[in-house]
Amino acid sequence: MKIAVINKNSGSALSGEARHFLPKLLTGLLEKDNEIHLIADALPEEETFRARSEADENLHINLWNAGALARETGVPLLVRQLGEFKPDVYLIWDSEETGWAVLPLLPPEIATLAVGHADSEIYYAPVRHYRSFLTRLIGVTPEVSVGFVLNCVVDKERVEWISYGELEGSTAETAEEELQKVIETYLRCFEKAIADAHAAPRAAATDFPPLNASRSESPSWFSKLKAKIMN
Repeated sequence: MKIAVINKNSGSALSGEARHFLPKLLTGLLEKDNEIHLIADALPEEETFRARSEADENLHINLWNAGALARETGVPLLVRQLGEFKPDVYLIWDSEETGWAVLPLLPPEIATLAVGHADSEIYYAPVRHYRSFLTRLIGVTPEVSVGFVLNCVVDKERVEWISYGELEGSTAETAEEELQKVIETYLRCFEKAIADAHAAPRAAATDFPPLNASRSESPSWFSKLKAKIMN
């Protein structure tokens, strides 16, 4: 399976847990003979990944400065790079507008997925705007997964809950077992997304407007509901 992963946002609100989990996920996918094209501002575990990219023909790394290219330049560049790689899956782990704006321009056979890392508008706003171009969504908590359904008006069949897989107080052995289960869950999610993309191809939209509204990092539906109950 060819998987393109975008993680390019210099002003990212990603938690440390999300940042630390990504290299584990990528390593696990590589170990299962998948081909990875990582598009990033910087490398997770940079020295390890630089060494691996030189030794592993299935890992391709493209570094660029998210703020250096205007959207008008960055979007066609990213579309061209993805066209050359021809991925089965395009996964938005974290991205500014460029990574989202390519969605309407990608070939319909590419399965498109995005991960929501928190119950926040910073993740809901782009999903609401580009939902018709997303094959599946991944929430790292039940709250985020339900938020995609209620806040973004996405069919629940297109949303999957996949945690980072960390077990508090777990041993190294149980933590590794849990990590392998999470990686297998991601792979099954990718396979379902590929089948969905082929069964119901989305329409391309070359004139789809970009998301111009600023994204707030404020908590969304679940946190507000809890606050109302507590008060």
